[in-house]
Amino acid sequence: MTKIVITGLVIVHLAASFWHGSAHTHLGIELSTEQTLFIYIVIIIAPIVAAILVLTRYVSIGLWVFFLSMLGSFLFGAYQHYVLVSPDNINQLPAGTSEYHSHFVISAGVIALLELASALYGAFCLGTYHAQARMRLTRRCNQRGKSNNWKSRTC
Repeated sequence: MTKIVITGLVIVHLAASFWHGSAHTHLGIELSTEQTLFIYIVIIIAPIVAAILVLTRYVSIGLWVFFLSMLGSFLFGAYQHYVLVSPDNINQLPAGTSEYHSHFVISAGVIALLELASALYGAFCLGTYHAQARMRLTRRCNQRGKSNNWKSRTC
């Protein structure tokens, strides 16, 4: 179930990101090279990599990549759209049609909520996954009659 939910969240996030990017383009809001790199690496590529990893035996790494990319995306977007005074701020948008202003504001809000929810879900999944891994290791140690010190991982 986790794999399906994460894959779905990544697909919806990608669609919302392209929707928001379209509003950027129509309003002529340009980003710095550093911002563009962050967007491509953390906001676009990392969640896709995470979704692929959770479908393999590298679930733990995929969960970490998903959680960190969604958290980073949320913090970046919240700062850019709601705190920093710039053309990327929802209250400082450049001239343009009211239609694209609405697209920009709504897509920024949707993305912020989606990224926050995704980061929280990722944190929950990480906690659950690692708790289950500790239980499996403890069970295996107990079956072998060894100490159940799961931190040593010697069983």
